[in-house]
Amino acid sequence: MCLLRVVNVNRPVLTNDVVFVNHDDFVKLGDETYLRVLASDKKWDEISKSYFYFIVNKLRALGLLIDNALSFKVLLPYKPSHSGLSVTEGIAFVTQDKKLIYYNAENETYKCGVCPVNSECLLGVKSLAKEMEVKIRNEELDTAWLSVIESVKSQVMSNLRFLRAKADLEEVKVKAVEYAKERL
Repeated sequence: MCLLRVVNVNRPVLTNDVVFVNHDDFVKLGDETYLRVLASDKKWDEISKSYFYFIVNKLRALGLLIDNALSFKVLLPYKPSHSGLSVTEGIAFVTQDKKLIYYNAENETYKCGVCPVNSECLLGVKSLAKEMEVKIRNEELDTAWLSVIESVKSQVMSNLRFLRAKADLEEVKVKAVEYAKERL
């Protein structure tokens, strides 16, 4: 089961960077409105101007938009824990033909076999595999996605030069105190 969304990108793409976002924020990005705002700098009729710019500001705060352009090629979700970060089963990426493909394996919107976006799913996993030079080793689409995502994560981790984290250190201190109180 998964959630797959494909939208055309009308914004410029500044870099070929990989950006890691908190899993909860990644899940929010699966909302069609958020993805459309991320992909396009033009407001459309079904959304108010204030809500459009509210979302733009959220996306900027996540580091996904710089000025009016996308700041990533690949987006990977992570979950923090006390022992480190774990990259979860999801990905968003911008293809060479300017499509933003969002895939979240933990969502239960679509189920293989009765999936209405089967052809988009196949094209999406093939695009990712081709652009990242990864082989698809499974015929079942959900397993193929997971396999390709694991290969991409492996490529990213083996080629990672540095990792910069944006965190509110004051909030970290508050959470540390709350955690310490819970442990007592």
